[in-house]
Order: sequence, then structure tokens, then C-alpha cells
Amino acid sequence: MRLDLTQLSACHPAAPTGITALRGITLSIASGEHVAVIGPSGAGKTTLLHVLACAIAPLSGQLRIDEHNTASLPSATLHRLRGRLVLAPQVPPLPPRQRVVTAVSAALLPHMGLWAALKNLFSASHAAAAHAALAAFDCGDKLFERVDRLSGGERQRVGLARCVLAASAGHARLLLVDEPLSALDPSRAAQSIAALTQAATTYGATLVCSLHQVDTALAHFPRIVGLRGGEQVFDLPASAVTPAVLAALYGDAANELTESAPAMDTPHAAPSPAVMHCR
Repeated sequence: MRLDLTQLSACHPAAPTGITALRGITLSIASGEHVAVIGPSGAGKTTLLHVLACAIAPLSGQLRIDEHNTASLPSATLHRLRGRLVLAPQVPPLPPRQRVVTAVSAALLPHMGLWAALKNLFSASHAAAAHAALAAFDCGDKLFERVDRLSGGERQRVGLARCVLAASAGHARLLLVDEPLSALDPSRAAQSIAALTQAATTYGATLVCSLHQVDTALAHFPRIVGLRGGEQVFDLPASAVTPAVLAALYGDAANELTESAPAMDTPHAAPSPAVMHCR
């Protein structure tokens, strides 16, 4: 999928009234391209991903996806367009009592008929495909575990496997992934982001990923977009993102360049409220 943003401004629904999360963003991403979005906390990274997923309507400016102006699309056409993308939040909203195989294969539900979807809930009819997606993130042994028995890091990898399954089935042409490594240790993070980018390459999906870990973004993505305070500071090849460029981007939040993300390696009984679009 090709993405074109022109002087786009947007407000996140959870933000206080009058607070604009993105201002004047102009950006073009070619079909099949991999782009990392970085910047200090509150830069607008999550809002940008939600706009690209057509989950938030722009306040002004324009978003075009594959030459379609999303603001002028009929609701049925917009629904079909959303069915070709996956928006994966930082904390995947996986039902706690659900088996992992069902949670992952839910990526295929938008493209199943009613009876096939109901059957999948009880018989795990796509277990082999779900296992292959999980194995890419070293979670194949969790296939029949309950979600509430997983650690935070395992839950994040299950969420990534769900993205990969949607792409491998040919349904998702755009993967929008928000802070997918926050619960992972450095070695797991490197393995997981490599698996994600490899899958996007293999299946020809466009990948836009927001990352807290700048070193990981520079190592695995050829193009980096920097946001600060809702504005686009730079759009550069990774090789051009120097320490000076990063210092200017992060400013007085320079500690975020080196600090570790909070650990989330304990089982969670219930997911945080979030939205994952795969329709």
C-alpha cells in the first residue's frame, strides 16, 4: 500500500479538547517500504499510526492510500480498505481466557464467513498457520496456552505473530505497529523486529513501526521519520541519522535515547483497553 499525507493535522480522541497531536505532516511512503517513526514521548507517533489506519480522521490536510482520498470514500469502501491493514497496539488486546491459537488466527476472521468464523473459535481450524507465525517469534510452544498465562513479552510476540499471519494470508498489505518491543529484553527485541521486517519483505507488505529503541530502528529500518511535539522534524535514510540529528530531535528528553523500556515480563490477567484493527 502506498501512503501520502499532505499537511495533515490530527487530534487523538483521548487528548484534552483543543490539543492537536499532529500538525502539518507531509509524508509519502511507497508500497512495500519499511519506515520507523521515532521521537520523544508525546511526539505523536501513536496518533500517526491511528491516522494511517483510518481510525482517526484528520482535522485538516489529506491522507491518500493507494491514490484514494480517505476522507471522500464511502463507508463500505473505507471498510474494505481497512480490511487490508493491521494496526497493532503496544499492548495487544488479547482476551485473557482465549487460547493463543484462537487469538492469532483471529487475524483471518474479517475474511471468513460467519460459520467458518464460529468453527474457528472451537476447533482451531487454522492451527498450522498460527503455529508458523508464532514460530517466527520463538513462541510456537505457546500455541495452546491461555493468554492470561503469558508474560508481557510473550503477549507482544503473539500480537506480532497475528500481524504476520494476516500478511502471509495475503489480507494485510499495510502493517502499522506501535512500540512492539517495550516488554522484550534486547536479544528478544532484535530477534522479533528482524522477524517482523523479514515477514513484511517476504509478503510485500508496507511496514510503519513506531519505536522507543532508536538503535533498533537504525539497525533494521532503511528510513527514519522523526517526530517531536506533533511536528515532523526529519525524514532521512538511517545512515543520515547522526548523533547530532538525534540530539536535536530529543532535546531535553535525551535520556529517552538510552533508558530501558519498563519491564513487562510477568503474566497479566487482563489486557489494557486498546484497539487492533484487522478488518
